[in-house]
Amino acid sequence: MPYTRAFPDAVTTVDTTAQYELGTEWPMDAGEAEALDSTVQGPQCWVYVKATVALDEGEIAAIADGTANYEVKLAAVNSSSKSLIGVAQHAIAINSFGWILKRGFGEVKGDSGGYSANTALIVGDAAGAAANLNAVIDGQAFAHSTELVAAAALGTCFINI
Repeated sequence: MPYTRAFPDAVTTVDTTAQYELGTEWPMDAGEAEALDSTVQGPQCWVYVKATVALDEGEIAAIADGTANYEVKLAAVNSSSKSLIGVAQHAIAINSFGWILKRGFGEVKGDSGGYSANTALIVGDAAGAAANLNAVIDGQAFAHSTELVAAAALGTCFINI
């Protein structure tokens, strides 16, 4: 299939047909990332995916069941960080294509208990949401929080998937 856009494109663009190969990574230097969002500090890396479910800002995306490509779903409750692809930084409709954040500072949604400031985060007790790291599952962290976040709220984190 032909891919009609040439870089650069806005990482907030969502399409109903693929514009890039799934799994394409787009590194942004600090200046480009800050131009997109003035609150961002440092570089970012984005990955191009197809959403098999609707994704909202801050929701954690994992590889969809039965796929061997970059089709994503909400990360399952308490799922392994090994299945994670990135975190949505804007809404992506079901069966649509868009960019999610793989690495860099971005927004992450808290689970039913929210999460603490300055702590490692794992997928929590709500699909696609984050919780504080439990020492029992150390090594499963995908992000580090920079602020205290209430249940189902968004907070800035350093994402490293």
